[in-house]
Amino acid sequence: MEFGELLKQFLLDLQRLFRSRITDGNLTLPQVLLISCIPDDGIDMTSLAQQLGVDNSTMTRLVDVILKRGWVYKTKDEQDKRINLLHLSDKGEHVQEIIEEKLDHLGIQVNNAVPTEDRDEVKEILSAFHWSLSKMLLKNESLV
Repeated sequence: MEFGELLKQFLLDLQRLFRSRITDGNLTLPQVLLISCIPDDGIDMTSLAQQLGVDNSTMTRLVDVILKRGWVYKTKDEQDKRINLLHLSDKGEHVQEIIEEKLDHLGIQVNNAVPTEDRDEVKEILSAFHWSLSKMLLKNESLV
C-alpha cells in the first residue's frame, strides 16, 4: 500500500473509531472536535477554523449549533472588538470533560491493542509523524 493510501485509511479508521466511541446522540464528530479544541482561556473563531481545517462560514454554522445548546458563549476581544472569542460555558466544560474521558479510554484501548514490546516505538513513531504533519501545516500557513 502506498503512503497516500495508508494516510487515507488511517484517517477513515480514526473517524470511524471516533464516531463509534466518542460521539453519541447529542454530539457529532465535528462538534466533538470543535469542543475539544477550545482552551480554557477561549479562542478566536478564525484560529479555531484554521485548527479544524474549515472555512469561517462552516465554523460559524458549527458554533451556532453549540451556542444554542448552551455549551459555549462569545465575547469580544479586548484589543480588537471585531474579533469574537469563543469560551466554554460550565455546561460545555462538562461536555469537554466527557469527551476527554472517552478519548483517554480510547487511547488506552488502542495502546493495549499494540504488543507491549512495541508500544514505546509506536508512540515515538506517531509523535514523529505528528511533528512532520505540524511542520507541513506551518509551511502551508506561511505561504498563504
